[in-house]
Amino acid sequence: MTNWQDAEQHADRALDLFERGRWSEAETELRKALDIDPDQGDWHFNLGLTLERCGRDAEALSSYEQASRLLPEAVGPQLAAGSACLRLARFEDAIDWLEYVLTQDQACEPAWAMLIDARTSLDDHDGAETTFYLAQDALEETSAIVLVSMCESLLIRELWDRAAWCAREAMKLDQDVRGGRIRLASALIAKGEGQQASQLLLRELRQDPGNVQALLLHADLLVETGRHQEAMMKLHRILEMEPANVQAHVRAGAIAMEDQRWEESFIAWGLVRRLDPSHPTASLYLAKTLLAMGRNETARPILQERLDRMGDSESRESKLEMATLLLQAGEPAMAVPLLDELAKDRSDTEQLRLLAVALFASDQRDEGAAVSRRVLRLQPDCIASMHNLALAAFSSNRYKSAWGWVKKGLKVDANDEELRRLRSRLIWKSIRSFFERLIGSK
Repeated sequence: MTNWQDAEQHADRALDLFERGRWSEAETELRKALDIDPDQGDWHFNLGLTLERCGRDAEALSSYEQASRLLPEAVGPQLAAGSACLRLARFEDAIDWLEYVLTQDQACEPAWAMLIDARTSLDDHDGAETTFYLAQDALEETSAIVLVSMCESLLIRELWDRAAWCAREAMKLDQDVRGGRIRLASALIAKGEGQQASQLLLRELRQDPGNVQALLLHADLLVETGRHQEAMMKLHRILEMEPANVQAHVRAGAIAMEDQRWEESFIAWGLVRRLDPSHPTASLYLAKTLLAMGRNETARPILQERLDRMGDSESRESKLEMATLLLQAGEPAMAVPLLDELAKDRSDTEQLRLLAVALFASDQRDEGAAVSRRVLRLQPDCIASMHNLALAAFSSNRYKSAWGWVKKGLKVDANDEELRRLRSRLIWKSIRSFFERLIGSK
């Protein structure tokens, strides 16, 4: 038998093994064939498909590239290369491959759909929409998979009605088009039509019980209706299949926090942080959980880490939340710069009050008193600011001023416990001073 015949036998055995799902053995046979004859583009393409089934996309892409060099007019390897680049998040490369495919075959529906996906992934939604309309012109009939891809871009832009229309049109063409029910359910949930979305998701799960996207969306719907236990069952099903699924852990952590099940929340957010160190909120929620558990010392370095990662683009709400947590953790000095920045808007009394609290707690009494006076100019009946000023005066032995603020505050609310306690301290201080003067005069 010649070497060429040996190579053919290895390739034939690989095809049989591939069809039986024995991909590791198929890879071995294909590599033996290619060792003998490395210029067979079809075998490189088949090796790429085999590696793809094994989840080895980077290696598969290399095989597809080799197949494309050997078969420059074949669309299959180029389309597969574009698909692999999408999975590897190499979106610019995916666009290059897919555009080249379309120069050879304008009627290639998957290429149009994936090209929209690639542009959407790059947040080039104008480009995605232009590609969609070009596909409408190029294809003889409307494509269900192209509509589904366009739907994803519309969902990201929160164009719910248009997204729902695209998904419905896709399902008219193909009731079981991949991603159709999921996209439509997502749009319906955003529009507040949860019952219809639930029916779609249940149908999807009957056909594909392991559909992770459907399970996640259904868990979200269950949470919205207060059915937390059922939502957790969906999430546990996901985690049985994919223990490292970050989104499932995120949702489990959020549910545990809402139910104040702090140990479960601690485990979930700890796993999110480990699986995705760059996750935008994992550190924050882990710190919140630790503070709720009374583990302030453990929470502090996590808050510091989160604070170090905060940039100028962070929202006011995020900065305010961070400052509040720092105060709760007993780190007022770290909260002051955040609150000082937020308090530049002089009309927000809540942020000014928090700034005053942080300044007093970090022994910056004069600065705290000045901020409390600013609050009182905006909100003359603010009891908290009067208490702060009375306490600052008391701490500085300015008892007459402290009495003035206490009396003013009690006129606003005679039952305020903080002011009444401070009044008691002032009374005892006055009595003590009286006896000290009395004894000293003898």
